[in-house]
Amino acid sequence: MAENIDPDDFIDALLPVVGQCARASLIFYGQVADIGKAADKSLTGSKAQDASTAFTVLDAAVQDILLSAVLQHFSFVRCIAEERTPLKKRFAGNTSPYVVILDPIDGTLHFKRGDAPYHIVIGLACDGQMLAAIVARPSEDKIFTAIKGEGAFVRVGNGRPRRLQLPKEPRTNKVFISSKARPYQALVRPALNPRESPIGAALVLTEIAEGALCAYLTRQVEVYDVGPPSLIAEEAGARCYIGQRRRPTYTQRRKFGHFLAAANDEIAEQLFAILRRARRGQRL
Repeated sequence: MAENIDPDDFIDALLPVVGQCARASLIFYGQVADIGKAADKSLTGSKAQDASTAFTVLDAAVQDILLSAVLQHFSFVRCIAEERTPLKKRFAGNTSPYVVILDPIDGTLHFKRGDAPYHIVIGLACDGQMLAAIVARPSEDKIFTAIKGEGAFVRVGNGRPRRLQLPKEPRTNKVFISSKARPYQALVRPALNPRESPIGAALVLTEIAEGALCAYLTRQVEVYDVGPPSLIAEEAGARCYIGQRRRPTYTQRRKFGHFLAAANDEIAEQLFAILRRARRGQRL
């Protein structure tokens, strides 16, 4: 008989560990050496490739701290994690429909520089659907949580969790279009106001959930980058897609060719139209 996981139990087990990692990581914010790793040559553009080389000892340490908690409570799950660490190997061979997805430090480039927010990201999916997510933004002492069908919340410091709920009409026309999708930036003007930094899918998707951005468009993005924070955005009222009205599924490590999120259906349709227009006009 397959083992089941209550999403509330996942949050209860991992939330204290994420909080501890978030507080500890601040000691090294802007004060840690980049030991580097090989560039991801499959990414479009030198800026994206350069960012992919950022790697610190904290990336590996935080990942294995989180995975030690997962092993303690849910040792049978599969694992999709960014870094190659010793504890990640402990999940090899698991065949559960449940998968833990994590990015120990999303925005390593900003973490080592100390110049913009970074995030600690972990979530639980089953049969390709995100069920639970925890995303910490240590530099602002924020922790975001979400359970599918139960809403998204943000807690600042020791305060009470506040539910995130997007209004019907976005309060901003700011949209994040990554450097990997830079050719699309000109196509969104003047209706939307694009930017491409600071980088980090967790930053962008939690900012959409908070109402600070109204949309996100990127290319070649990994499951561990967008999986958990996409649930935060969607439970706040946003929509996430990997193309023309196709919903993402999170079953294995892969890059999504396109990933977009929008605060409402109208903005999503604008982004779909831009993708169609770009496809007709030129290969991006």
